Amino acid sequence: MSAFLHNKIHNFLINAEERHINATSVVHQGLEENPWIPKNDLRTILNQVVNYTINHLRADGSSRRRKLIKIHSQFEDAFEGVSTLYDLGVVKTTKEKPLSSDQIENNMSELKRKLQRDTGSLYQHLLSGVNGVSITELSWKDPLASQVVSDDCEFVNNLPANLKKGFMKPIRKMIPTSLSMVEEKCGRFVLGFKRHETKTKPAKLIHDGAWKESKEDIECVVDEILNVLKDIWNNSAFSPEFAETLNEGTYQSTVIVSVIRAALKNLPFGDSLFISTSEKQSIASADRKGEGHTGRRPDIMLEVKYLETVFELMYVECSRLTCTSQKKTDDEIKLWRETNDGLYWIRQTLKPDKDQFGVVGIQVAGNVLYLNLLLRDMVNVHRYFHLQSAEIPVQFSEVAVVTKFIETLLLLRNIVITNLSLLYHASVSSSERQMEGSTTVSTPRHY
Repeated sequence: MSAFLHNKIHNFLINAEERHINATSVVHQGLEENPWIPKNDLRTILNQVVNYTINHLRADGSSRRRKLIKIHSQFEDAFEGVSTLYDLGVVKTTKEKPLSSDQIENNMSELKRKLQRDTGSLYQHLLSGVNGVSITELSWKDPLASQVVSDDCEFVNNLPANLKKGFMKPIRKMIPTSLSMVEEKCGRFVLGFKRHETKTKPAKLIHDGAWKESKEDIECVVDEILNVLKDIWNNSAFSPEFAETLNEGTYQSTVIVSVIRAALKNLPFGDSLFISTSEKQSIASADRKGEGHTGRRPDIMLEVKYLETVFELMYVECSRLTCTSQKKTDDEIKLWRETNDGLYWIRQTLKPDKDQFGVVGIQVAGNVLYLNLLLRDMVNVHRYFHLQSAEIPVQFSEVAVVTKFIETLLLLRNIVITNLSLLYHASVSSSERQMEGSTTVSTPRHY
């Protein structure tokens, strides 16, 4: 824990925006990881990390260095303030309070009482093993402290062979004998695997109102999406009973990421294209903010590595299945800002055709998907378009609803295929490579 916390606080001091660095934010980094860490323990860790960071910054009186120096004297007030917010429930935590020594002692007594109910040899050996464990050596991290006897306990591993076999009997019944056909199929898969590679540059495509793939290929994509929908409709998490309480992460990973992967599966551009999730930092946003600042973290991005550079071609912002009007407005703003940064980032290296190439933005607000696109026109003005929207059929729906949703995803696929082609055929001219900065206006301090 101590090493992890050291690294977490150090990374924050190095990478956070300078205006966010103060004693309160640094104390929060510690309490966020362990809300019950003793004050003096946290003070010791902060002093070590802050001093280390100061010593590795340039001794030129930088404003970041001056802010770090102030943290020592502000610790007491910051710790009291942040701790109070946790106590009042203003700052939420998902971490459980560690078991107290009294709880552990009570649990051990109850476990011994349970083991004494059976006079058989196995339970008597287990009781003897539990009696041999010192309560003072247990913490909340140990299963035994919560009355859980794990198969990796020392006294379980030291059981006589016949008793160890008896201890493991329930789990042995759960494991069938191996199937030879599994190994055979895996062998054929591994030996026959060939990576999707694009050795030649694909033909240049343009947006001309035509589908870029054959009807047979498109039909395969439709089948992929419908198979995902089938799984979603059979998932009770999306039933009316549970849908409103569904968290954003489950909705995003089970539905949104799944349908996007299905819609963009087997694109004809090799393995250089990938979908990133879990709020990976946007390179384009970080570039716009400048060195030492962290970029925005879209929920999902579509990225491609080309000419040893990673370009961000699509951004997705997602809400829960129930979305407030404020969340919808906030995500709308985030999305056009992300696409604007993305286009500027691409044009620092490549010059894709104007009025053609664009960066995609998808907003998921509740059960509606909005497909948007930002491009640069012939006079270098960035235009943002709201292309299409569709209800996301997370539950059994009418044919018209499913059809509109599928058509929207096929439109997304068609745009991505064309944009990738335009990117691969874009010109690179060192004489024209003016590092054009993003025009995205920085957010107010407390936004």
